[in-house]
Amino acid sequence: MNHESFLLDLVTSLPEINGAFLFTPQAGILSQHIDDSIGNFDSLAIGKKMTGIAGKASDHFNDITHLQATFDNIILSGRLLPEKKWLFLLHKPELSSGMIRMALQLALNNIVKESDTPSTPPEPAAEKTAAIEPPVTKEIIPVDIDSLMAPGAPLAKHLNTLQDALANCIGPAAMPVFQDVLTEWCQENTPALDTLKHLIPLLHNEIDDSEDINIFNNNIKDLFPQE
Repeated sequence: MNHESFLLDLVTSLPEINGAFLFTPQAGILSQHIDDSIGNFDSLAIGKKMTGIAGKASDHFNDITHLQATFDNIILSGRLLPEKKWLFLLHKPELSSGMIRMALQLALNNIVKESDTPSTPPEPAAEKTAAIEPPVTKEIIPVDIDSLMAPGAPLAKHLNTLQDALANCIGPAAMPVFQDVLTEWCQENTPALDTLKHLIPLLHNEIDDSEDINIFNNNIKDLFPQE
């Protein structure tokens, strides 16, 4: 991973981010971009303190992958990345976890694209001695999402409310994410009011913050008054 370009992509993608740094307990600071407005900020000490807290908490809880604290009206968010690297972001309180998640995924995707670019031509494949069976793929049933959500459709009110509630939690990425989840739901369920409850857990999987999940559930509670 090119730590410098990864952080630069992340910091420049969202103006609400005032700084970021990558940290491991073994190597310390791998890279950092801290805005001058933050003032006197000791990234190394903060990284050691926060990962120390995560280490102690892991004695009692599994999968400690997120940390959060308030620092002079700035939110300090920590997220565990692959290879046991911690990403710490300094951002304004109005920046939602959904927007952070989207920007983080874009930055990670850019790193993957760079690493996938071959530096030398690949060697020719060895002569095959036997035919290789093609992988078995599950057929995706086409879903007419526009018809399902069109005004007057039986599920239109429910589906549009769910999409709006998701957008309130994860931001502009909600529309394509909702369409993908809706397609997934339709592969296993016949679109109907009595199967709509099976769509909710799939949408929860797209929200990585428990507080945002609670907000989402509160915004859709009127859709299921009997529950």
